[in-house]
Parts: sequence; structure tokens; C-alpha cells
Amino acid sequence: MLITSPVIGLMIATPIFLSTGTPITNLPFVALIITSFSLVSWLLNILFTKYFPINLNHIFWRWLASTVLLVLLVSAVQSFIKNLVTFRTEYIWLIRSVNITAVNTIIFIINMLIDTLETKLQLENENNQLKISQLEAQLAQLKNQINPHFLFNALSSLKSLMKRNPEIAEGYLMKLSDFLRISINQNKDLVLLEEELQLCNDYIDLQKMRFQEGIKYSVDIDKNALRYRIPFFALQSLLENAIKHNAISAVSPLHIQVKVKDNWVEVSNNILPQFSLQISSQTGLRNLNERFKIHTGVPIVITEDKHHFQVQLKLIK
Repeated sequence: MLITSPVIGLMIATPIFLSTGTPITNLPFVALIITSFSLVSWLLNILFTKYFPINLNHIFWRWLASTVLLVLLVSAVQSFIKNLVTFRTEYIWLIRSVNITAVNTIIFIINMLIDTLETKLQLENENNQLKISQLEAQLAQLKNQINPHFLFNALSSLKSLMKRNPEIAEGYLMKLSDFLRISINQNKDLVLLEEELQLCNDYIDLQKMRFQEGIKYSVDIDKNALRYRIPFFALQSLLENAIKHNAISAVSPLHIQVKVKDNWVEVSNNILPQFSLQISSQTGLRNLNERFKIHTGVPIVITEDKHHFQVQLKLIK
């Protein structure tokens, strides 16, 4: 508004002085007056955009009302400006009316475009906020599924240990309570890879109490990668998945390896087929996949053959 008004003032005033015998010394005054009228036109159009009667809130009626008011305003101050410009014609009112209409039409169109752009941006912002709210709700729902899923498996393992070895079961229960306390107190969805690996170490220690030499666990990760972020419980859920769906024994141990390659963390294990009719629902993997798509837009990558199972997760900077 403060930029376009002086520009419009010069655009309208310059042709007038070039086509009439008006002294050039009057140019600044005429340009200033047209600039003032341009500012008034801006204010009228802005006010009419927001407060024009609803039953008449149409583009044409708003343009006509602002134009008529601007003509009346110029008529009211006619006595002060009539000597600034020398018109050699009897159609001076027609010329001024055309100039006023032209100025107001230019400003009306600019204001309409700005209003349309602002409305579009507002709608896009509201739409983005809605998407964010939906993703946050979806993420909260996914997070709420993590601990119950883990707890069910952990208590099933505890029940099995209590039947086979009560002493180990007691130690398992103590470590499980510490592990749950740490996981429950974690209120962030994204954690450093270093923190997630520490959680995985605690989880593997917990499982080794149950399987003894049946689990072989190794980590090969460069220190620079430890500052990347990853959804909380992401790696742990893959370790849990590997232990749950393989037949583990000291004779045929489960080898789990965690490593980072090209900003992707890979969790792989050998496959030890279980002789069971139970079919995996893959709820944990679907859950993990949805969480990664929310945070990175990139799904997890699953690779499987007869002997190995691998999941790749995109790390977050």
C-alpha cells in the first residue's frame, strides 16, 4: 500500500503534465494528491473486503461503492485542487472521473489478488495444521501400542521362566522392572541412536538371562552415527521381533547384528524356523513402518530369504 500509492501517483500525474500546459513545478503537488487518493482507495477497498454488507458482498458492488466514494471525495476537495492542473477541454470532470476510476480499479484488483492469496495461504496453513494434528494423533496411537505389545511378550517369557527356573525368573523380574521404568519415563518419540542402543543392550541382557548362550548380539556402528535420531523403541522392537519368531537354543543360537550403512541402520538375524502353527500378524513391523513414514516419509525396508531376515531404518539427522 505504501509503495504502490506513490507509484500510482506518478503514473497518473506524469501523462497529465505531458498532455496539458500545466507548469512542471506543480507535478510534485499533483502526484502527492493522487498518492493520497490512492491511500484512501486502499483503505476503502480493505474496509469493504472485511465489512461490506453480506447481501451485497459481490466484487462488482464493492468496486462500484469504492469508486463512487472516491469520486465524491475528489468532488469535495475540488476547490483546493482545481488550479493545480490546466485542462484545455470542457470535459474536465469526465477526465477526472476516468482517472479516479482507473486508480481505484488498479488498487481494487491488487487488493483482490492479495486477499485471494492470503485466503489461499490461510487455507493451506489450516490444512497443514490439520495434517499435523492427524499425524500427531496417529503417532500417539502407535506409541500407545508399543509398551503393551512388549509387556505382553515380557510377561509371557517371565511365566515360562518361573516354571523352568524360579531363581533366574526372580532376576529377570528385577531387570524387567528397571527396563520398564526407563521406557515408561521416556516421553520423547525421537531419541539419539546412542540412547536407543543402550536400551537394546539392556534388553539383550534381559533376554540372555532367559536364553543364555542362545543369543549372540553384535553392534558395528561408527561413533559419528550415534548422534543421529531414531524413533524410541524402534531397534528394540526389531530385536524383540527376532527373538519372538525364531527357535532359539544354545546348539543353534540366534545371531543378531546391528550396523549403520549410508545413514541407514540395519538389523539382521539368521532364521531359525519354529515348528509352530502360529502365524505372525506382523503388527510390530506395520507399527514401526507407520512411525517411520510419519517422521521421515520413508518406509522401512525388509529383506528376507531362507536364511536371513533384515530390516533397514532411515536415520534422522
